[in-house]
Amino acid sequence: MNELRKAILSRRDDFFSVLESLSGAILILFDNEGNILDHSPSLISLVERSDTLVGENICDLVVDNSQALLKRHGEKPVRIGLNDSRSNIHLVSGFVMLVDESRRLFLGVKIGLSAGDIMESMSKVTDELASLTRELGRKNKELQAANKEIERLMNCDPLTGLSNRREFMSRLDKEIESLCSTCKPLSIIMADIDDFKKVNDTRGHPEGDRVLQQFADILNEIISPRRTTVRYGGEEFIVMLPETTSKEATEIAEQVRKNFEEETEKKLGFTVTASFGVATFKPSDTKSSILKRVDDALYSAKSGGKNRVVH
Repeated sequence: MNELRKAILSRRDDFFSVLESLSGAILILFDNEGNILDHSPSLISLVERSDTLVGENICDLVVDNSQALLKRHGEKPVRIGLNDSRSNIHLVSGFVMLVDESRRLFLGVKIGLSAGDIMESMSKVTDELASLTRELGRKNKELQAANKEIERLMNCDPLTGLSNRREFMSRLDKEIESLCSTCKPLSIIMADIDDFKKVNDTRGHPEGDRVLQQFADILNEIISPRRTTVRYGGEEFIVMLPETTSKEATEIAEQVRKNFEEETEKKLGFTVTASFGVATFKPSDTKSSILKRVDDALYSAKSGGKNRVVH
């Protein structure tokens, strides 16, 4: 150990500098009255001061149960603790050693967090929480968009892009409920592509899909977006027409019928027709009864020769 002490003493300035940087050591030189004569820069950051503590009393930094120990005189080191004067938290533990008759040296290491450390940690946590909140907000928007897309897919026919039966039934309930307060007409068109099975059997299902898409395109061209166009199932379609009389609905159905017959010949190279039934809501109607009436009208159109509109 003698050789070690000699080596340290020969480079004492470097030794204390390295000691402080490596371990966070706090060094305080003070007189017998406790007045601080010199100290390491680390003491300033501990008590969160901007200037030196030289001239102040170390007793102000010593934890209560170390006050008596600090006043002891002797050659053997005495263990004491320092605290943060603002929060009174025990932060530093170390030893007081006698330098000479009038001076003593405290050498200690940090064992806790100062108020500044806590504030810095809280600031970092706050920043992380803010970042997480922003990320959560972004994820929430993505989730809302995904849910909206899922809902759209649940209510949409993938082949034609029209509403599906599930969506139609939901909207029909709302329209019937609103009729009680508006007293405005509500008409429904039900259409069925004539001899569709023959198209699939003779020309193949891809051509059958093209026929269904062609019919949907014509509906979208003629029917305004605020009205509901539906692929009801298979080759059956429904159009719900709020604020539309029976006469107006029949005219719309007739226009769709003519355009479909013409467009299939022009775009597909072969003629396909469709039959239509029309029904307008009556005060005595329910959802089931109006759907039955429009289905009966469609059946009459099919049994009456097809490629026609019956109301």
